[in-house]
Amino acid sequence: MSDHNVNAVNLTATGTVVAGRTRIRSIYCGGTGGTVELKDGGSGGTTKFLLVMAAGQTCDFPGSIEFATDCHATLTTATSVTFIV
Repeated sequence: MSDHNVNAVNLTATGTVVAGRTRIRSIYCGGTGGTVELKDGGSGGTTKFLLVMAAGQTCDFPGSIEFATDCHATLTTATSVTFIV
């Protein structure tokens, strides 16, 4: 098993998860459920992942999703989403 440094980033509204190249390893919806749309390149960038999450749901990726420029999350009705990067 390899060891990787990870960080947690929480958003309570639409915004940048990480400015710069990153990988998302897991997503947790802690507040009200809703849609989480992840884009590479800011709010107008390329959609890399779209997920409808229930409150308390976790989405663990078998690897990670790479974002070359940055990772921007558009939250629709979701009120607290934590990203493991």
